[in-house]
This record gives sequence, C-alpha cells and structure tokens, in this order.
Amino acid sequence: MLAGVAISGLLLAGCGTSASSEANQACVLVHRSIKLYDASHLSHGPRARSDLARAELLLAQAVAPANLAASTDTYWQSLAGTLAETEQLPESRLINSLRAQCAPSASNQGEYVKPFKSQGQ
Repeated sequence: MLAGVAISGLLLAGCGTSASSEANQACVLVHRSIKLYDASHLSHGPRARSDLARAELLLAQAVAPANLAASTDTYWQSLAGTLAETEQLPESRLINSLRAQCAPSASNQGEYVKPFKSQGQ
C-alpha cells in the first residue's frame, strides 16, 4: 500500500502542487490529530476511544500529502517516514516526532514550513 502511495505521489508531483503546500496539508491533519490525541487523555470511556480513533484516522489521511511533499523535497521525508510508522505504532510512540516535524512557524501566519532554508533553496 505504501508503495502505491509513493508511486502515486511521484506521478502527481508534477501536477502543479508544491512540496510546501502538500506538507502544509499533511501538517494540518497531524495538528488536528494531536489535538484529538491530547483531548483523549482528558476524557474517559467511549469519548476517549472515539478521540483516539479519529486521531488515528487523521494520521492515515496525512500519509498521502506527506509522501507527495517528500517526493519533491527531501526535507519532508522524515515526516513521511514517521507517518508511515502509524500503521505499526500507536500515536503515543510517535507524538514527539510529529509535534517537532509539524511545528508551525510563528513568522509565516501559522503555515507549517521548514525551519531553515539553505541558500540553494
């Protein structure tokens, strides 16, 4: 399945979307997932389970745009790799990486961007 997503990512990469817009889309989903994950720890029973299930679904939806971003900009490969692990690991094991990889930039109106850019980019 991941190979199919990666191949479709490569094919769609030339369709006019940029790595930053795809990464932003993935990080918006990751951020929503993290909010639900955090909320699940404040609630109990069915509500907590529902929040965790929705958080996992959002991470699954973030895989495709993260792969598209990674296919055109290697910076985003770590995010794509972390999201690929969501099928095998619970969000609790990935949460710190996800928070770091999708930290919003204060200087870019909350858009999720690379923290540094080299002179060549």
